Amino acid sequence: MKRFYTAMSPVTVLLYMASLSLATTSSSNFSDLSALLAFKSDIKTDPNNVLGSNWTEPGSFCNWVGVSCSRRRQRVTALNLTDMGLQGTISPYVGNLSSLVTLDLSNNSFYGHLIPEIGHLRRLKLLILQINLLEGVIPESVYHCQTLQVIALTQNKLRGVLPKYWLSNLTSLHSLYLGLNNFTGTIPPPLVNNSKLLYLGLDHNNLHGSIPDEIGNSKNLKILSLGANNLNGTIPSSIFNISSLQILALQFNSLSGTLPSTFGLQLPNLGELYLGGNQLSGSIPSYLSNCSQLTLLELSSNQFTGRVPTCLGHLENLQKLDLAVNQLENQPESLELSFLTDLTRCRSLKMLVISGNPFSSLLPDSFGNLSRSLQVFVAESCNIKGPIPKGIGSLINLNMFALSDNNLTGTIPSTIKGMKSLQRLHLDGNHLEQSIPTEICLLANLGEMALQKNNLSGPIPSCIGNLFNLQIMFMSSNQLSSSIPSSLWSLENLLFLNLSSNSLEG
Repeated sequence: MKRFYTAMSPVTVLLYMASLSLATTSSSNFSDLSALLAFKSDIKTDPNNVLGSNWTEPGSFCNWVGVSCSRRRQRVTALNLTDMGLQGTISPYVGNLSSLVTLDLSNNSFYGHLIPEIGHLRRLKLLILQINLLEGVIPESVYHCQTLQVIALTQNKLRGVLPKYWLSNLTSLHSLYLGLNNFTGTIPPPLVNNSKLLYLGLDHNNLHGSIPDEIGNSKNLKILSLGANNLNGTIPSSIFNISSLQILALQFNSLSGTLPSTFGLQLPNLGELYLGGNQLSGSIPSYLSNCSQLTLLELSSNQFTGRVPTCLGHLENLQKLDLAVNQLENQPESLELSFLTDLTRCRSLKMLVISGNPFSSLLPDSFGNLSRSLQVFVAESCNIKGPIPKGIGSLINLNMFALSDNNLTGTIPSTIKGMKSLQRLHLDGNHLEQSIPTEICLLANLGEMALQKNNLSGPIPSCIGNLFNLQIMFMSSNQLSSSIPSSLWSLENLLFLNLSSNSLEG
């Protein structure tokens, strides 16, 4: 008598075993278990063997890693497998987890399309799939998840145009994160015309066109991130009336026009402003000082003109200020960069970048009174004149000091020894003269020293070998003389060395 055998797939075997172990349980629990096992079977890589070792335990699946259940009915309400290194596709059987409230598979390597079966999850509130490899378009079935509050799909490979009527269908949605994908087209006005919207992130896509005026109707918006797209036109004035805004990021687009003179009067909660890399012009509004919570102001690579407002010194919480590559000028009645004196009141300032502006002024003696918190100061190609202030030694936490390609004169002050944290010293392309001070050898953390294209003379300090962390040393095109100190060859971390166009021996 012949025997017949039917081959069963691994999923079928798992489901068959599950049916035996749940013979006395409800059909809904069996459906949840079946969905979880199907999900597991589509995982191709589990580097920590989390699912392999844990999702096979006898007993309730509610005890499995990443699975949460309701207390009474023991239905799966949350699947949270974030940051586990999982690789595979998302099983369509996930759509059978009908009580699911949270689906968080972020920071893994899930690939393939976003499954349309997600539309079956009518109780879903949090859909968090950011930092994966998902591709294709967002399925229309997502509209059926009318309880959704958060959609986070940032940093995938999703494409297509942005849905027009998401917010009208998903009336509970308050947070939408779609940045770092490949979305195209324009920003649909209905998408930004909703007072419930709190967080909108569409940055780093290929969106074009203008920012809809309707954005001003999102009266409760806290974060608006549209940077790194191809947006053009002017910034809608209504944006500057959204008093709840905490972060406004419009950098790296092709936005033009001027900022309203009243900018800041209606933004008491603004903490971070990113407008760099556009084509904005006109003056920097003085009312910015009313944004008392501002910690970051980024206006670089635009066409701003006029003076740097002295009132920026009233921003007591300011930590980062970037005004580089504009057409800003100094106060005409002052020979010094007077706004630097005003900024000494910003005691939390950590980064100050003003490169690429035609200031044509002196560094003030008050320069050393800048915040002790200052870590980065970059003022390259500003036509800064005169000596380096002796007060620089007070900036004990500064790790980058860059004044390349200016018109500095005088000597490198010996007080530089006080800059104990300095890692990068760029003074090249100036008119500095006399000898390199031996005090420079006390900067034990120095990794880059660029002094080329000056008028420095005398020997290279013999103590140069004390700079054990030095990787880059450029001193070419000076008037250095005498022998190259032997201690230089003991610098084991040195990668780049240029001493050409001097009068050195050895």
